[in-house]
Amino acid sequence: MDFKLWFISFFSSFTALFAIVDPFALIPVFLTMTDRFSSGERRHVCSKAAIVASCILLSFAVAGEGIFHLFGISIPAFQIAGGILLLRFGIEQLSADRERVKREEETESFERRDISIFPMATPLLAGPGSISTVVIRASQIKSPLEELLFLLSIICVFIATYFLLRSAPYLYRLLRRTGLNLLTRIMGIILTAIAVQYIIDGLTAVWHQIQAG
Repeated sequence: MDFKLWFISFFSSFTALFAIVDPFALIPVFLTMTDRFSSGERRHVCSKAAIVASCILLSFAVAGEGIFHLFGISIPAFQIAGGILLLRFGIEQLSADRERVKREEETESFERRDISIFPMATPLLAGPGSISTVVIRASQIKSPLEELLFLLSIICVFIATYFLLRSAPYLYRLLRRTGLNLLTRIMGIILTAIAVQYIIDGLTAVWHQIQAG
């Protein structure tokens, strides 16, 4: 695999995961939940949430194949199911109407002093959509180098997420709600295309299995 293929492998994994995590859509939610925090406490929440979320997804990336075997799930079946789930998230992002946190979860977060693990790390950063994305991408890996690049892309997504959330007050003043919604819709377009491709790949694999008898 030459450098160009390395870059394509890394960039496709990074883009898919960044689109579903969508830190831009999290900025208003994050600011609301941390309104009572100092800037230092906000930085602590950002760093801890990014680290915990990355550890969760790295675990699923490494154990993805084992999860399939444990539950007797075929890779094509998970590609189709995961693609449908991501398609739903993508359509919601296109309308900027995706509910990132339930009302009761948001209410509970106001009572917590530490919101970095719940609800920030999970389910906001490492939720069903991002976990599905990671497991599907992990199932497509064919070499140790691809796996290394994939794990690196997960880490880079959360490094970027950390800096975006850390800069949330400035970004919100700069972009306002309209600008953030625009970025969320762009992420939605990317995510929808990725979801459709997952479904096509899954259906194609099933068709080949049927033909093989």
